[in-house]
Amino acid sequence: MFLRADGTEVWLRTSTKLPYLSFAGGIEASEDYATIRPRLCQAYELLSGIASDDAFLVREFANCGALVFCAKPDKTCALLLLGKFDRGRKRRKPRDVLEDLVEVIENTIDGIGRQAGATIRFDFIQPDVAMRVG
Repeated sequence: MFLRADGTEVWLRTSTKLPYLSFAGGIEASEDYATIRPRLCQAYELLSGIASDDAFLVREFANCGALVFCAKPDKTCALLLLGKFDRGRKRRKPRDVLEDLVEVIENTIDGIGRQAGATIRFDFIQPDVAMRVG
């Protein structure tokens, strides 16, 4: 988590204001995070300097968005949707985009869990804005 000027915490830190959608929860495993982390590092690109703890680039969407998995040593975690989720320009029903997003997130969570050797559980979804303080 990153502490904002108003005292609230966010996962991401950036040099400008950046809105994102956070799916937050925890890693359920008997192993500690120090054991799980190397498996995540092997499977995903570790992004440095964008989060207060670990941030892994899990998936990019045609240069317009990304899913980033963040985790802390206490095994709290978040999947962040950055930018735009765009599944093509064809005409579709409004709910189709949401259904596509849900499917992508489910598949991503399952993939992260397999790589980590743990169950990834998300308890809530919240929009947030990240910003650098000071």
